[in-house]
Amino acid sequence: MTSTQRADSARAVQGEAGDDSKASSQALALVVGERYPVGERMVTVTPHLAEAIVRAREVLIDVAAHREVITYGELSEAIDGLVLPRHMGPLLHMLGHDCRLRDEPLLPALVVSAATGEVGTSDSAWASPARRACWMRWRL
Repeated sequence: MTSTQRADSARAVQGEAGDDSKASSQALALVVGERYPVGERMVTVTPHLAEAIVRAREVLIDVAAHREVITYGELSEAIDGLVLPRHMGPLLHMLGHDCRLRDEPLLPALVVSAATGEVGTSDSAWASPARRACWMRWRL
C-alpha cells in the first residue's frame, strides 16, 4: 500500500469507526503547548508536532485495522515527511501519551525498524502484546 493509499484508507477507517470509538475521532488528546516526558527530558507539543501526531495516529489506526506494521521510513513518508525517520522517537513517545490518555493500546508498537522488524526501543518486550491489542481494537 502506498503512503497516499494508506492516508486515504486511514481517513476511511476513522470515518467508519462508529460511536463506540468516540475518543478515537478526537484529533488530539494531548494539549498543544504542554510539556510531556520523553525519556529523561520534557518535550513541548508544538503545533507542528501536534499535526504530525494526528497524522501518524490516522496512519497507524489504518495499519492496525489491516493487522500490519509499518517502518519508520514508511511512516515518515505517510505523514508527508513532517518528521524524518531518524527523529521519530519524540513523535512516537507523544503518540504513546496520547494513546494512554484515551485508554487505548499503544499505536507506536506498530512502527518497526526495516532492519530488525522490531521497535527501536531498548526494551521491546512491550511491543508484541501492544501490537496484538492494536490489531484487536481497530480490526476491520
